[in-house]
Amino acid sequence: MRNQLVWFRNDLRVHDNPALFYASESGESTIAIYIATPEQWQLHDDAANKIDFWRRNLQCLYTSLAELNITLHFFQVQTYQEVPELITSICRQWDINQLHFNQQYAVNEQKRDRHVVDACVQIDVQAQSYNEQLLLIPKSIRTKVGAPFKVFTPFARQARLQMQEPMVMLPAPKKQQAIKLARMPEELELTEVSWVSVENTVQKMWLAGEDSAAAILSQFYKNDIQSYEHNRDIPSVSGTSQLSPYLACGVISIKQCWHATESYCASSDSVTVWQNELLWREFYNHILIDYPQISKHKPWKIKTDTIQWRDNETELKAWQEGQTGFPIIDAGMRQLLSCGWMHNRLRMITAMFLSKHLLIDWRLGERWFMKHLIDGDLAANNGGWQWCASTGTDAVPYFRLFNPVRQSERFDPEGKFIRHYLPELSHLSNKEIHFPIKNRPEEYPVPIIDLADGRMRVLAEFKALSTK
Repeated sequence: MRNQLVWFRNDLRVHDNPALFYASESGESTIAIYIATPEQWQLHDDAANKIDFWRRNLQCLYTSLAELNITLHFFQVQTYQEVPELITSICRQWDINQLHFNQQYAVNEQKRDRHVVDACVQIDVQAQSYNEQLLLIPKSIRTKVGAPFKVFTPFARQARLQMQEPMVMLPAPKKQQAIKLARMPEELELTEVSWVSVENTVQKMWLAGEDSAAAILSQFYKNDIQSYEHNRDIPSVSGTSQLSPYLACGVISIKQCWHATESYCASSDSVTVWQNELLWREFYNHILIDYPQISKHKPWKIKTDTIQWRDNETELKAWQEGQTGFPIIDAGMRQLLSCGWMHNRLRMITAMFLSKHLLIDWRLGERWFMKHLIDGDLAANNGGWQWCASTGTDAVPYFRLFNPVRQSERFDPEGKFIRHYLPELSHLSNKEIHFPIKNRPEEYPVPIIDLADGRMRVLAEFKALSTK
C-alpha cells in the first residue's frame, strides 16, 4: 500500500486542518513533514520570536500527531528553490501516492508550490491543496462586475452574505495504523534545525500549542468579547483577543475563531466589531492574492511610488528604539521590542507617525515590524502599513494624521501604559505625561519633530502627486 504525505507549513494544528484530515481519511498510511528554510526566513524578515514560536508549536504538533500514530519528520533546505527536489526525493523514498498541503498566497510561496506540483507530476504523485487560511476561497468574492473589492465595507458585507451557512469544523483525524520508515539521509531531529534563540520572558508570554490557543479563544468569547468594542483601543487593558500569533502560524484557524462567535456568543455590536477584525484580515489576504505587487514591496496605489520619502537615519533609529520624545510612540515601540507584539491601536499611531509626520518610507517600518513581531503576517502587516501611509487600498485619506499627543490623551488618559514602558516618566502628572516638556527628565529625549511642521510637509508631498 502506498502512503499519503502531509506537508505542514503555517498550519501547525491537528484540528480543522484539511490537508491532514483528508490525507488521513484516504485509508492509506499518513506521513507528515515540515521543511525549514532558514535563508528564506531571513529574506522574508521573519522575526526571531516568530521563528522560535514555530519551533515550540512544532514540538506540540509532533506530540499531538504521535498520539495519532503519525510521525512528523523534519527536513531543512536554505531556500524555496530547493524544496521541489527534496519533496521528490521524499516521495520516492517513502512510496508516496499523494501529497496534501494547505495553500499559502504570497508570491514566493505560490511560485514554490507550483514548482512542487510540477515536480510531483513528473513522478506520478498527485498533489492536492486546500484553502484553510481564509473564510472564503480566493477569487470567490467579487463585485457585481466581477472585479476584486477595493473597499473594505462592501467586501465585508458581501463576505457575510456568502457565509450564511454554519461553518463546518473538521475534527482531528482518527488514530492511524503505525508504520515504520527508513530514515532518510537529509532527515533531522527538531533540535537540529537552525532555529534562533530568544529570551525566556517572551516564550512565557506566548505559550505554544493548540490547547493554549483554544484556551485563549475560550477566555475571550466567555469573558472579554462583549467589551471588545470599547476596550480594544485601550493599550493598558487586555481588551483584544491576542490570538494573532496563533493565527499567523496556523495553530488556530480563522474558521475556528468565526465559528466561536456564531456558536458561543450572544449577538452584539462588540461581537460584530471583532468579526470585522477577522474580515479585515480576510480582506488584506484577498488583496494580496489579487494584487501580487504588494508581495514585491510595491504600493497598491502605484502612483504613490513616486513620493519623495526622506532619508533620515537618525529619526528612523529614534523611532525604532522608542526615543522620539513622544511618549505614546516610544511606549508602543518599546512594547514591540520587549514583547514581540504591539497593541493594534499603537501600531496605527506609530506607523502613521513614521510615514506621515517623519515622511520616512513606510516599507522601512513594515520591515522593522516584520523583523520583531511574533504575529508578523505579510498581508496584515502590509495592509496596515499601507492603510496608515495612504498608499494602499481603502486607505486613510492622505490628509488624515493621528496626532500622537491627542491619541495618547484619548486612549491612555491616566498614562498607565506609558508608565509601564517608560518608567522614567512615572513621576509626571496625568496631564504632563503625554507631552513632557517642562518636567522632562534628562534621560528622556526631546521631541525629534514639530508635529505641525511634519503635517505641512507630508500634505505638500501628497498634493504634489497630482502634478507628477
